[in-house]
Amino acid sequence: MPYDAERASRIGHVPIAMSPAIIAAMSRWITPAIDVDEPAHITSRLVAVDDIPRDQRPETTFTIAFDGSNQEDVARVGFPSIRVGYLQIAGVYVSIAQFLGASRTGLVNARELERSQITQTVNAVLPGSNVHLPGMKGKESWRAELDRAYSESSISDFGSPFTLSDALMTIHGGPGRPASSVRLSKCPTCGSSGTPQQTVDLKGGTCTEPLCSAALYTTDVLRAYEEFSEDGENIRPLNVSMNLAERLLLVAYIDGFFRAQPQNLGQGLFITDGPLAVYGPTAPLKSRFLEYWSQLCATLESLNLAVPLLVGIEKTGEFVDHAQAIADHIPNGYVMALDVPYINKYIVNHDEDHHYGRDEFYGRRFIFKTSTGDVLVITVPRVPGGVPYEKPRFQANGDAIPGPSDSLNSYPTLRATLDVLDQLQTRLYPNAVIPVALAHSASSLPLGTGQSVLTLLAQRGLGMPEDSISLSRLKAPRRPGGR
Repeated sequence: MPYDAERASRIGHVPIAMSPAIIAAMSRWITPAIDVDEPAHITSRLVAVDDIPRDQRPETTFTIAFDGSNQEDVARVGFPSIRVGYLQIAGVYVSIAQFLGASRTGLVNARELERSQITQTVNAVLPGSNVHLPGMKGKESWRAELDRAYSESSISDFGSPFTLSDALMTIHGGPGRPASSVRLSKCPTCGSSGTPQQTVDLKGGTCTEPLCSAALYTTDVLRAYEEFSEDGENIRPLNVSMNLAERLLLVAYIDGFFRAQPQNLGQGLFITDGPLAVYGPTAPLKSRFLEYWSQLCATLESLNLAVPLLVGIEKTGEFVDHAQAIADHIPNGYVMALDVPYINKYIVNHDEDHHYGRDEFYGRRFIFKTSTGDVLVITVPRVPGGVPYEKPRFQANGDAIPGPSDSLNSYPTLRATLDVLDQLQTRLYPNAVIPVALAHSASSLPLGTGQSVLTLLAQRGLGMPEDSISLSRLKAPRRPGGR
């Protein structure tokens, strides 16, 4: 690592660029290849959207999209190890009829477009390295403040405030029935699983080991604290906390409709940024999202009500890169089902019998090419529930044997989901849909001046010297033509 103000030599790259060892290593490596000359492995997996059966459901009248943003800033000049993290999550409701009516004349009516949407934003701040609560160490402070953030971030659209912590307890219970307590795999302080087992409720809990008796928090079930660093950057646990907050905000709205207006759930499309999956320490929560969705579908079916449309849309990553690489082989208005053998061979480079998605996914990926040629990587859950990826099985000749999760009949909401997404495209960004773009806009924490504001907020809140560079950015006059 360089010293402050130390700069690399202008020709410092030359030894690497000319190194025989590095050149030889590059020549040994390969990347996933797309066999564009013989695309039968692609075309054999394509289905025209018009050929996918429709399920019986009311017209989709609204969509709610969720996105989040986070940022970690240095809080003290000259002490880059003192850090503070910010989270902002947004949910944007869009009336589809009003949205489509905003461009009746060929030009978008900005006022009508504005009236078609309602935005709900929740935000929080978390301590990073070398920032702590009185009497607590860094990791314990982070756990306590994450629990506070989740328990204070709420929506009131359906009556009494419903927090992210309420949503967390709900996925451990069932639709309209939050669990009274949740088991933890271990105490974050002493590591003991406890006898009896460690549990928490909305008020937290206490370690059952007499020699520990440390405070436990509801959000300890997320296990995001396992990624916390006492003396470095904490963007990883910040990302985990943000991603779970996005998904729990979605659950808050779905469960709110279920409690107040279950008949309206079938008229909605709920969109989350990224796939329907959880990764890292939080991966065990996949089974809780899967169970909640299965119970929701079963309950709505017993009431003779349609299930909501639920979809995850990816903006970046290896699946998006792959979709762009094979886009020329997918006609407009077609969807490609991604089975496990295909994913293992052409995208993630695993053995053909690798059980992809077993631990993380509660939805299945598809590649959709819209009627206008945009390419979307989406994730859709099974209905009435079930794992989206099964361990692959093969015949004696090596051909894969499809399982129930491979059948399009397991995804009866797919056709309606694709139809609505096709209506909500935008040219603002490549391969984008309006609700996600609006949610991203509402949740984004900007760089530049916006970052300076957050840095100053941290410095003033912690009573630290203020960064003169940040102040100068705020006070500097805006140049003509500036953004």
